[in-house]
Amino acid sequence: MYNILYVDDESALLEVGKLFLEHGGLFSVDTITSAPEALSLLDSKTYDAILSDYQMPGMDGISFLKQIRASGNKTPFIIFTGRGREVVVIEALNNGADFYIQKGGEPRSQFAELSNKIQYAISRKQSEVALEVSEVLEREMEFHEKELMKFYNQSLDSANRKLKLLSGITRHDIIGQLTVLQLYYELLENTLTDPTYHEYIKKIGAATERISSIIRFTETYEEIGINTPIWADVHAIVETAKKDDATGHLQIVNDLPPGTEIFADALIANVFYNLIDNATRHGGKITTIRFFMQNSGDNHSIICEDNGNGVPVEEKERIFDRGFGNNTGLGLAFCREILDFTGISIRETGEPGSGARFEITVPNDAYRFVDHR
Repeated sequence: MYNILYVDDESALLEVGKLFLEHGGLFSVDTITSAPEALSLLDSKTYDAILSDYQMPGMDGISFLKQIRASGNKTPFIIFTGRGREVVVIEALNNGADFYIQKGGEPRSQFAELSNKIQYAISRKQSEVALEVSEVLEREMEFHEKELMKFYNQSLDSANRKLKLLSGITRHDIIGQLTVLQLYYELLENTLTDPTYHEYIKKIGAATERISSIIRFTETYEEIGINTPIWADVHAIVETAKKDDATGHLQIVNDLPPGTEIFADALIANVFYNLIDNATRHGGKITTIRFFMQNSGDNHSIICEDNGNGVPVEEKERIFDRGFGNNTGLGLAFCREILDFTGISIRETGEPGSGARFEITVPNDAYRFVDHR
């Protein structure tokens, strides 16, 4: 049941209006004969809607409305009067009245219309309040979400700093002890003449070098994802790798279109350097390595192809495992991790005996072509 305040200086109209409005059981109506008394009542009681006459002694309906709105009260307000002048209607609506209804005509139908207008005004007000509450809650949620993200990022950053410090100290200590071990290895190798011990000493040296390689890998691996991903010009990266290549015998052909860029981790250049290094180490008869583009549907593929020995079928996936291979296998494992950070994948699809072929598949949203001309 909605509480309605009905203000009119005609007591008889208040009485009959109250009867009509309360008849349906939807409204509870308080009546009062002057606007000043109504203002005093509103200081202590709230209503779902206010129904007011326009022409009343002491304070008319629009002055009453103005004072209500000036106090910040947004209760739905309906002017119900016998005065039908257009200027009054405009002034009422401009000052915040929800509806203007002119008295007269058959009472039952008029109060039925009045009842509908009251219900509509209340419903509209409730919707506005609900929207305001929703907006406030949304702002509150956004604020708390930002605060939580700030706390989360600070905690994550702090944890990363501690882990980096710990791993850095750990690596430093291990590398120091490895250096001591390698020095003793050199002394033993040069001192012991019994061939029986040479094989053991050789294994100690290999294990020492492997541990050292793993430590170096963890140091580089720690850098993946620390910096914001970048748009990298892969043609320029390969050109730089060509200039830096110290093998001399390997021809590097760069058929990647200038301006080809991919969105990748900041360590992306290491991928191309590792692919060239991998081909040099394991290619055998290799003389040429070529980089070029292939497009398929929504994906773009960067191909690294050589004319070396190729990769046996059973090793095509294992070469990406850390620690696999004749050397350490860390290079290709590192490449996959760098690429995977921004959703780029790599696989080997070459024919064994006919050369290796690495396909780097770049999603459409991580690829772009920039014309520098």
